[in-house]
Amino acid sequence: MKRILNINKIIALVLGVILFHSCKTAVDGFGADPYAGGKEALGVVFERLNRPLPGVRPNDVFEVSVKGLLKYKTNLEVFINEEKSEVVSLTDSTLEVRVPLEVSSGGLKVKINDQVFFGPRVPIEGNVTFDTDYGIKNGFNGSVTQILPGSSGNDFWILGSFTDFQNQASATVFRRNIHKINAMGESVATTAGSFSVQKGAEGIINSMVRLPDGKYMVAGSIFAMENLNKHRYNLKSITRLNSEGSIDSTVVELINTTPEKPLNAYDTLPAFNAYLGATFSSGSGNVTNLFATPDSGVIAVGNFGVHSYIDYKYSSRESKLSVFTAVNNIVRLKADGRVDSLFGYNNVGANGFISGAIETNDGKIVVIGSFTSFNGTARNRIVAFNKNGTINTAFNVGSAANDEIYSITYNKTLNIIALAGRFTTFNGQAKPGVVLLKSDGSIIPAFTLGDVQQRIATYAYVMNTGQVLVTGDFERYDGIKRSKLLILEANGKALQKYNNIGEFGGMINHVIETTSSLGYPALLIGGSIGLADGRAVGGLFKLEVRN
Repeated sequence: MKRILNINKIIALVLGVILFHSCKTAVDGFGADPYAGGKEALGVVFERLNRPLPGVRPNDVFEVSVKGLLKYKTNLEVFINEEKSEVVSLTDSTLEVRVPLEVSSGGLKVKINDQVFFGPRVPIEGNVTFDTDYGIKNGFNGSVTQILPGSSGNDFWILGSFTDFQNQASATVFRRNIHKINAMGESVATTAGSFSVQKGAEGIINSMVRLPDGKYMVAGSIFAMENLNKHRYNLKSITRLNSEGSIDSTVVELINTTPEKPLNAYDTLPAFNAYLGATFSSGSGNVTNLFATPDSGVIAVGNFGVHSYIDYKYSSRESKLSVFTAVNNIVRLKADGRVDSLFGYNNVGANGFISGAIETNDGKIVVIGSFTSFNGTARNRIVAFNKNGTINTAFNVGSAANDEIYSITYNKTLNIIALAGRFTTFNGQAKPGVVLLKSDGSIIPAFTLGDVQQRIATYAYVMNTGQVLVTGDFERYDGIKRSKLLILEANGKALQKYNNIGEFGGMINHVIETTSSLGYPALLIGGSIGLADGRAVGGLFKLEVRN
């Protein structure tokens, strides 16, 4: 015990000596001063930062309250959204700035030598406006993959990967991957026979189409749906819904392994007896797009490799016998869920990933992705199919894209296809990031994307006006700092009046042309979006675009 105490005394003495010398070193000036080298405070202070500035237009002059600038007037620079701006006048309490001719909404900053002071946001007025009167505030807590106008024309089905909308979800209210909103962005009331998706879907819904009989088909990475009576329907990628959104189900007779329980001879199952799954080479098994057929069936496109259906004759409630058929990336399904064997006979599929598809007015299905061959035929990231499932050899894309295509959209009114992706050439022509095609696959030469400093475009859509909406990860367009959401002319030029909005953050999946809260033309935009015109959004917002 005594030895232990002596050791403890020695340790305490050593620590004391170390502490003494450490303190002495700091006092003697040998220790590093953590504040050494800091810049002298310049005394510049922006005032009233919590008061939004009124909107201004290019060449307008506006005033902000800021103290401490006058003595630095020969050394200061002013920027609006990173664009250098003219100082019109300066006092010790105010700064007058002229708005540049080319600029988007963004922050004001003052630079004095190498020190920067941030001021208020400067809203730039133009023809494009965030619709603040649209009813959605918090929005969805996930991604919107598709917006489908309802049969009434006054509402929209919203599909995607989410579990809440406007903070409405609860133990009895469900907003799982499928929802319906009215024209003002408000939830449609759940009503029997009108709108009732029960507990929604488990798994992402990528696509929804209305069938000729008024029902709907949905598909994606869905693996189950459950009704309010807690009956769970096990699914694989695809199913059919009734007109109000509940799963289309039927009672079928099966083998009864427990004869003493007569009700076990029956089970309630999805009426659409079809399941689409993955194989080793097909990818995830998800469906990217659906297209309705006149017989209330569908053409499905995606990263699946096998179709199955339940053979009721050899199935019981406890054990289901499935019959499998190889299908690769594209398949036509009849109204009962069976494969149309005449469609795309002997189809071996793509050697890469499927990203999306559209249907043209003449019935072609155009598919895009990362593949370089389809059904054993060389096809660089884009391929078109005839109504019978064979490759359309008249689709004139030539050597097509030299790198991956991320998105495809189609304007049915103008009959124009828009592609966006990592490619830099298309059919041998320089078309970096975005290319517009006629429905026969030939290039529309007038449009070329401007300088985005080698950044990537992820989405493009041709509006009914002929203008082109483009989004991507770019910071500047033709040398001007812009939002990551552009509205370009048919030749690719960015007119100031259509590119006035502020920062956009996210990826667009779908655009619908509609009207704003004031009745002007507008775009309803859905995707994985958290920011639009510098405002927080939840997957869905509306932009008014005046002509």
